[in-house]
Amino acid sequence: MGHDQIKRILSLLRDETAEAGPVSEESMRPWRTKIDEIDLIVLALLNERARSANMIGKIKKELGLAVYAPRREEQVLEQVLGANTGPLPDSAVRHLFERIIDETRSLERRMSADESD
Repeated sequence: MGHDQIKRILSLLRDETAEAGPVSEESMRPWRTKIDEIDLIVLALLNERARSANMIGKIKKELGLAVYAPRREEQVLEQVLGANTGPLPDSAVRHLFERIIDETRSLERRMSADESD
């Protein structure tokens, strides 16, 4: 998925709830629905990211490379921090992606160990 596709999806998501009406408990409903939809998209993307990392893990194993690649992880963090336009501060983005990377690395190790058995 390219940057243009991502921008289009974000634009659609923003347009759906762009209208501001009277403030009431009911006015939260479309925002909550939007969050629920975004959560499912985030989950699908995280799982796709994990599948991609597993494939990289298989390639690393075939090449005899280590699972942990600190320089690559730093490149990932630099990339997402450079693309961050907020409202999340860079510290929060860094924390989230460090967790994503850590969980993905852990999965990569488990998958590698399972294949060895």
